[in-house]
Parts: sequence; C-alpha cells; structure tokens
Amino acid sequence: MKAHSGQFLIRRPNHFARASLFALMAITNAFGLLLSATGSAQVISENIPPNTAPSVQQDKKEVNAEKPVEDEANEQAYPSIKFSGFGTIGASYNSSRQFDYVRDLLQSNGVGKRKQLDFGLDSLVGLQVTGRWSDQLETAVQAVIHRGEKDLQTDITWGFIKYRPQDDIDLRFGRLGFDVYPLADSRNVAYSYIWIRPPVEYFGELIVSYIDGADAVFQYAHGNNQVKFKVYAGNARERMLAAAPDIYFSIDGSHIWGTHVEYQSSSWLARIGYSELKFNSEFPSFQDLLTTLRSPAFAQFGPEANSLANHLSFKDKKIQYLSAGIVYDEGPMQAQFMLGRLKSQTWGFNSNMAAFATIAYRIRSWIPYISFAKVRPLHSASPVTGLSASVNPIVGQLETHIQNYLKSTRNEQQSISLGWKYSVSQQSDVRLQIDKIHNRGPFIVRNTSADWNGKATIIGVSYNFIF
Repeated sequence: MKAHSGQFLIRRPNHFARASLFALMAITNAFGLLLSATGSAQVISENIPPNTAPSVQQDKKEVNAEKPVEDEANEQAYPSIKFSGFGTIGASYNSSRQFDYVRDLLQSNGVGKRKQLDFGLDSLVGLQVTGRWSDQLETAVQAVIHRGEKDLQTDITWGFIKYRPQDDIDLRFGRLGFDVYPLADSRNVAYSYIWIRPPVEYFGELIVSYIDGADAVFQYAHGNNQVKFKVYAGNARERMLAAAPDIYFSIDGSHIWGTHVEYQSSSWLARIGYSELKFNSEFPSFQDLLTTLRSPAFAQFGPEANSLANHLSFKDKKIQYLSAGIVYDEGPMQAQFMLGRLKSQTWGFNSNMAAFATIAYRIRSWIPYISFAKVRPLHSASPVTGLSASVNPIVGQLETHIQNYLKSTRNEQQSISLGWKYSVSQQSDVRLQIDKIHNRGPFIVRNTSADWNGKATIIGVSYNFIF
C-alpha cells in the first residue's frame, strides 16, 4: 500500500496557514491566561488515567483535560454555557533526512525528509463550548486546528448531547472520540498526559479519531473504588491521502463498535477492551489490481488469483482491536503499561502486537520519565500469494508488486524515550523529549529512502496549556 510505504502526497508548507495557526494559538493562550487570572478556567474530563496531570491527587477532579468539558453537578442556575480549550506549541527535529516521522497514519506530512525541523507535527489548538441545561442534560462541541491529511485543517472532534437518567448511567449521542485505547479519544490534548505525544508504536496506526454514533456508560462505586462499563457504536468519517495528487482512502461510513471494562481505586486503574472496525470501501490503489485478479482472463493461471483478491480486499473486512492496560499512581511515583493486539481480516492492513511502558517520578514541579514502546507483526513472514510467478512474465511482475506492497504494510518499530515535564502553572507546562527509534517496517513512517538503516533520533519540545 503506497499510503503505508511513505508515498503520501507531500505538499509544500503553507506559510500563511502556519502563521495563522500560531497567531491563533498566541491569542488563545493569552485568553487562557486571562481566564486563569479570574479563576474561571477549568477543563474536566469524564475519565482520566491518574498519571497524566500535574498533581497526583488534584488531577482526578480539578484540572483534567482529557475530553470535552463535562462539569460536575453544581447548584448554579440553568442554563450554564462555558467556553474552554487547550493547545500545544511544539517543535520537532529528526536526525535523519531519509524518512518522515509522523504522529499517526492520519498525518500526511511529518518531520525529517521534507524538513528536519518542523513546527506543525505536534502543534494544535482546540476550542470547546459546553452547555448544561439541567441536572440530566448537557451538550458539548469541540473543534481542533491541527495537522492531518492537510498541513493545516479544522475538525469537529466532539459534538454530542449527554443525558443522565440517573447518577450511575450516562448516555451520549452525536460525535464522540474513538475510545479504543485509554487516551485514544483525547490524544490531541497534550496537557492531559505526560509525553510530548502518545507513543507512536501504540497509537500511531489508528486511522480513526472520532465516530458519529452513541455510547453508554454504567458505573458502580464502592468506597474509593469504581467499576465502569462502556459500550459504543457509530460510523467513521475520516480519510487518508493514499496517492498524489488527490487520491484518498475514505473510511466514511465504516461501522465501528466497541466496549471496555475499567476498574479504578485510589492508586490503581485497570482496563480491558475490544473494538471492531468494518471497512465500507475499497482501497483506491487496489481497484485495478483486484479487477485484474478477478478477471476471467487471469483465471486461466489458476484459482489462486480470485482467492488472493479476496485476501487483499478492504471492503466489508474487519479490523479487531483488543487492549489491556494498568496504571499505578501513588505519591510521586507514576507508571503505566499498555498492551494491544490488532487483528486484520485484510492483508492490506497488517496484523500486529503493540505495547508500551512508562515510568515517571515527580520532584516538585519536575517530572522526569522514561518510556519504552514496541510494535511487531503477528506473523514473522509475509503471506504466500499462491501465484506461480514462473508461469508468465506478467504474473511474475504482479507477484513482485504484491510482495513489495505486503512488505510495506509491516508495522515493526521500537523506541526508547527520555523526557522531562515542568509544570509552569496549574494550567500549563513545558516538555522536552528525546526518542531513539529503530524501524524495521515502514507502516507508520512516511517517504522512506531505500538505503535508510531504520534508525533515528527525534527531539521534541512543547508548551502545553488549557484554559
């Protein structure tokens, strides 16, 4: 798949758009500091792992920024409408000019081959408007300006109605974050976690960040312990650039459903979940190939061709996500471990295992941390196509093309990261992170050179804030 082998469209930087983004960030941040001075700024999440915010105990109820504002019950008059937001101003440096490093597969451009120093990889700004209409009814809308399929784009990432029929049940309808992994539905809000960006090996292969649908959360509390069960379903709406200049792979209308169970105590959080994505369309670069393999003329070379076409096809095939994670947060010590398995029914999207572990230790306003992340294919060798390359030169060329494609879908990379986070205030921090990566499969990098040895150092600095 060209999309996975670094052949996404590479556009020239839009200097006016970048200048507009940073101007908007500056205005937004200034407005946030003004709100902070008046004491009215507060971003509260529905659920946040305890290792993500500046204060171990404070983060659980005061300065959570993981998801759109959903205020706790209060006695003020209804309706109540509030504005809030978040942002990141970041700079990234890639020691290698032989590939482009990206946050995830939804980004077309990265840092490295196009330019070694980049200000758009992690920089973004998000604005939220929330309304509380009664004790049972709330609404929220969130818009984010960030790098995605374009150098600069605006997405409505949240937009829902929330109904609470009773204290332990929440029902939401509308646009919701894709809650496949912990933090997956809030990875734009850098202030809510400890790294500059969530580990790419674990989160980078996600091609969905939000869905249009509904979810339901059921909670049971016993003392300081809480058990939460969540189920959700909806349709994806995003797309990725598959080939230059304007060929996109759309997952619009692809159906998603999932569920997870979560346990949280004063020091521990554990979660296990399952999600499923069913593709609604074919990968555009495959149309001619699949037509050829299924043609009567090609059938003379054997029945394997039609079977191969079915293996490579995306339409109506599923990706299944299984994940488990545990977080520990007690005193100055913070640690977490996540494990995930992606099982794909199409050879066009590689099945793999991914994991990461992070340990952090608070020293006053400083939090040094170390993180290790790895992803590897479920199977060590590429699938056998069944084509007899020696039968005909055309078949041989097709076999070579398919094998090159299958190699490009292999997702194999590991990294070790060292970082420091410094809390400037209750609503802002600065971070420095150094990633040493070793890539053996080009699935989550872009625009690779044939002679790249797979190694690079990524250095990032960022200023993160909420208001």
